[in-house]
Amino acid sequence: MFKTLRTKFLVGIVPLLAILLGLGLWAVSMFWQLGGKIDLILRENYTSVRAAEGMKEALERLDSALLFAIGGEETQAIEQFQQSQPVFEENLAIELRTITLPNEDEMAASLKTLFERYKTQTSRFFALGPTNKEERTKLYFSQLLPTFNAIKAKADEVLNINQRNMEEESQRARDAAASSIRLMIVALVAAAVVATFISIGLSRTILIPIRDVTRGARAMARGDLDQVVGATTRDELGELADAFNVMARTIRDFRQAGTARLLRAQKTAQATIDSFPDPVVVIDTTGSVERANPAARRLLGAVPSEDGSIPWTPPALIKAILDDVLAGKPDQSPTSLDHALCVRDAGQERFFLPRVLAIRDDEVMLGAAVVLTDVTRFRLMDQLKSDMVSTVSHELKTPLTGLQMAVHLLLEEVVGPLNTKQVELLLAARQDSDRLLNMVNDLLDLTRIEQGRVKLDLHGVSTSDLVKAAVEQFQSRANDIGVSLKSDVAPGLLDVRIDQERVSHVFDNLINNAFAHTSRGGSIVVSAEPEPTNNGMPHFVWFQVKDTGDGVPAEHLPKIFERFYRVPGSDAKGSAGLGLAIAREIIVAHGGQITAESEPGEGATFRFSLPVAMSTAKGSESDES
Repeated sequence: MFKTLRTKFLVGIVPLLAILLGLGLWAVSMFWQLGGKIDLILRENYTSVRAAEGMKEALERLDSALLFAIGGEETQAIEQFQQSQPVFEENLAIELRTITLPNEDEMAASLKTLFERYKTQTSRFFALGPTNKEERTKLYFSQLLPTFNAIKAKADEVLNINQRNMEEESQRARDAAASSIRLMIVALVAAAVVATFISIGLSRTILIPIRDVTRGARAMARGDLDQVVGATTRDELGELADAFNVMARTIRDFRQAGTARLLRAQKTAQATIDSFPDPVVVIDTTGSVERANPAARRLLGAVPSEDGSIPWTPPALIKAILDDVLAGKPDQSPTSLDHALCVRDAGQERFFLPRVLAIRDDEVMLGAAVVLTDVTRFRLMDQLKSDMVSTVSHELKTPLTGLQMAVHLLLEEVVGPLNTKQVELLLAARQDSDRLLNMVNDLLDLTRIEQGRVKLDLHGVSTSDLVKAAVEQFQSRANDIGVSLKSDVAPGLLDVRIDQERVSHVFDNLINNAFAHTSRGGSIVVSAEPEPTNNGMPHFVWFQVKDTGDGVPAEHLPKIFERFYRVPGSDAKGSAGLGLAIAREIIVAHGGQITAESEPGEGATFRFSLPVAMSTAKGSESDES
C-alpha cells in the first residue's frame, strides 16, 4: 500500500501530531477561560470590596472627629473631618462605578442618600459652635450616631455581597479547573492508546524485515553463507533485503574462488618448503608445527598436525632462541660455528646453524620459521684448520724453545765473550723469539679451548679480590706512563665460580689493550656490578674495563674478537690479534658473554659476565630469609 518508509512514518506520525496539536489548543483555551474568570473577579468584585473597606475606614474617622468636637478639640475635629470626608466620597464614587451584582445598585444609592443626610447633620453640628456642648451631644446621639450606624451597615452589606460573589466565582474556577484536568487525563490516555497502536503497527512493519536481515547476517558471521531474506515489501526495507541477498550470493562466490586460491597457495607454499634441502619448520605461537619439509621431519622429528594436538619438542639450542623470538625479541641468526647444532643423519654427524625468524602481520605475532643451514663442510674445514694450527704451533714450539735457549746461552757468554754489536743482535733475536713463542703459546691455548680440551679449575673467588688483584698488577705501569688506573666494585657482590688463572689472563689482555690505546693523562676503570634482575638472586656478575683512549670504529666492532684481527691503524706493536679471541673463548667456556662498545675518540668499554658461585648465592638467600 505504502511504497516508501517515509510515507509509512508520515502515516504513523501525522495522527500523533494532530492529537498533540488538539490537546495543546484545548489546553490554551481552557487556561484562557480560567484566566478570564480570575481577571473578572479581581477587576470587579475586588474593587468593590476595597471601596467598601475605604468607606468604612473614612466613616470611622468622621465619627471620631465629631467626638473630638464634643470633647472640646474643635480645631483637630474640623481638620480630621475635612480630611476624611473626601476619602469617603472618593470610595463611594468608585462603588457607584463598579456595580456588577444584583441589588448592589440599590445598596450604593442608599449609601449615597444616607451620606448626604449625614453631611447635613454634621453641618448643623458644627454650626452650633463649641459653646453649645450639650446641644451638640444631644444632636450626636439622637441623629448623627444612628445615621453613622446605618451607613456602616449598608457598607458592610456591599462588602459582604462582593466577598460572597468572589468566593462563588473562585469555587466555579476550581470546579472548571478540576473538570479540565479530568478531561485532559482522559484525552492523554486516549492519545497514548492511539499512539501505542500506531507504534506497534509501525514497528512491526519496520522491525520484522530488519530482524530477518539481522538473523541472516549473524548466520553469515558464523560461516553459514547460504542465507536468503524474503523481500515482502517494495520500500527501502525491501531494497535492503534484495541487497543482502546479492551480498550473500557474492560472498559465496568469493568464498568458493578464495578457497580454491587458498588451496593452491597452500600447495605452492608446501611445495616451496619441501624443495629446500635443509630443514625448514613453521610453527604457531603455541609452538605447534604448522609446516615442515621432509628434511625437518627426518632430522628434527617435526610433524605438522591439523589441530595442533601433537607437540614438538625442538633441540635445546633451537628451543632457547625460539622462545626468545616468540616472546617478541628480535630474529635470531647466529653466524658463529660455535652455535652449530649437531644432528646424526644416516649414521653420520651433520652440523646446522639455526635461524629463527618471526612471522608477523601488522606487528601481530603469528608464529616463527625455523631454518637450519647445513654448515657441515665449513665445520670440517674449521676443524682441519684448528688441527693444522695446533700441529704447526706444536711443531714450531720445540725449535723455538731450542733457539731461545741457544740465544740465552750466547748472552750468558758460555761459549765465549761477545762484543757490543753481537750483544745487540742477540738481544733483538731473543725479543723476536720470545714474541714468536708467546704467539705459538697463544695459538695452542686458543686451539685447546676451542676444541674443549682445556679443563677449567673452577672454584669460588671473591669478586672484589679478583678486580683488586687485576688492578694492583698494573698499578706501577700506570703510574710510569701517566694513566689513571682505578677500580669500582659495587658493595655486597657475590663470589664468582671461575678458573682464576684463565680469568686473570682475560683481565691481562683487556687492561694491556686499554694501555695500548690510552694516552698520558687518560684513565682506565675496572668495575664490577651484579646482573640486572627483576626479582631473585643474580646468576652472573658483570665486569667492565673502560678506557678514555682512541676508541674503535663501529665497522670494526663485530670483528675484534676474531682470530688474527687487528684494527687498521692500530699502534699496538707486537700484537698478533689473538688476545681478544682468547679472552672470548675463556669467557664462553665459563658460560658467560663478552661485548665491546665504543665511540671513536671517546674510548672503548669491554664488558663480560661470569657465573655466580652457587654456594654463596644460596647462603645469601638463606640470610635474607
